[in-house]
Amino acid sequence: MNTLAKLELPKRWEFLEQRAQAAGLDTGLFVERVDSAANRIDYLLQRVKTGGGGLFEVFFGLSGSGKTTFLRTLPKHFQNIRVLSFPKDTPLGELPNFILNKYVPGDLSARIILVERRDNPSQADLSSLSETFADLLEAFRDPHGAALVLWPVTREGSARSIAAEAWTTGRDSMADTQSKGFYHFSGLPKERFYPVADTTTRNLTGDGLDAFGVTAEIASDLLTGTETIADFFNAVDLYAESQREKTWSVLKTKVRARLWIVLPGDIPSVIRSTVLSLTQGSRNRVDIDLVAEFIDQPDEKAPLYVTDWKARRPAMAHLLRAIDLRLFELPPNVSLAAIRSLGDVGTKARLKQQTMKLEDAKATMRASKLYKEIQTELGFDTTPFASAIRDVEETSNEYRRVQALAAKGDKALNKAVGLLLAECLKEDVPEVVVASEKKSLPNCDLKPDVCIQIGELDFICIEPTWRSTDTGIPGEIEGGQNTLAASHMKKYLLDKAMQYVKALDV
Repeated sequence: MNTLAKLELPKRWEFLEQRAQAAGLDTGLFVERVDSAANRIDYLLQRVKTGGGGLFEVFFGLSGSGKTTFLRTLPKHFQNIRVLSFPKDTPLGELPNFILNKYVPGDLSARIILVERRDNPSQADLSSLSETFADLLEAFRDPHGAALVLWPVTREGSARSIAAEAWTTGRDSMADTQSKGFYHFSGLPKERFYPVADTTTRNLTGDGLDAFGVTAEIASDLLTGTETIADFFNAVDLYAESQREKTWSVLKTKVRARLWIVLPGDIPSVIRSTVLSLTQGSRNRVDIDLVAEFIDQPDEKAPLYVTDWKARRPAMAHLLRAIDLRLFELPPNVSLAAIRSLGDVGTKARLKQQTMKLEDAKATMRASKLYKEIQTELGFDTTPFASAIRDVEETSNEYRRVQALAAKGDKALNKAVGLLLAECLKEDVPEVVVASEKKSLPNCDLKPDVCIQIGELDFICIEPTWRSTDTGIPGEIEGGQNTLAASHMKKYLLDKAMQYVKALDV
């Protein structure tokens, strides 16, 4: 089964609304104003206001042009309006009474009535037009009937027929004299299709289209042959899926190696700040736009991995998501718990507090963001992560004592973390296999520091990088360079990610 992230662009308003609500997002985030149509609505509302009566207009537009999305989000672009939907399951002949019954005494906001979900009018609707419009004309003449009625229709023949019936019934008392009740909604200009699709994807997934292999240049080619924004969304969806399958065809014969970089450090607040500055969303995925800025800056003496990334720049976002690059904090209380409970004698000897009960150490690991995310990835529900770990000087000093070993080699430190993860998972998910020493992955040259096997060829690769601030311990350890800085981590992230991309040959 293809486990790479799948792009889903909602092509209909109903689906977009559902996805936005599920994500707890305002639909206004996904919608861009169509100026020509908005100007038309503004003109018609002014006609209703100055004329004192109601007005009717057909909104003709191709299926997928964005009519419903535009009309349903009018309150985002206009103040003091109420948009009401005339129910689809109510006979069209009830429209005049619906308008009169929705009048609210003292409400000065303009009313827009949408004849919704009748984009392709039934024969029953068309046969009742004459009688409905005769009653609608009377309703428009009633003080309670001052409303703008809009009917979105996708078939031009039906749209013109409906508009002609309205004009014949009431002429300028029913419809605008310029349009005679017919408006052609053309939707957004094509040059706005990609930005809207990109914004939609970012809001729903946290990533832009380039993370799914669709760059601006590719999108420009996909515009050819499209008439509506829904056509474009379909073309983007198909291309993204082809790229997903292409990448998966490589990984499934080799290995799915998810690169999760773990950042142990001495001061929790500094670790947290660095991780937050380099990641996005709640899943700790690396902020692609941020690390890409580092690649895009001209530098004649750039390291080799920068040169390699520049050569792969159009595919960079897609590749980083294919290897699932993430960055996790590991506060000193967690790394120390691993060392005190399962570290070797030589490492423990550097600590003032050298032991810790294994059960207490496991509880500490289970409370970490790293462990909770491992559980989530394995499909288990977990309690929310609480990140309020205080900075405690003695804990930071204890970490600094063992971190000094990392300059000569961090194998013992990594092994302790891996062993503690293994102890926790042995109880929580016994079928998962954890290797806490460097072990070659199948079909490639990768040897992660800690390897969690979650499928036959599916691994979470934990790569700790032991760092600290420039603070030392007076009389014991001199201060040095602040290797916890975000600038240092950007370089490490990109270098390690390139190693994985090359090894996986994606």
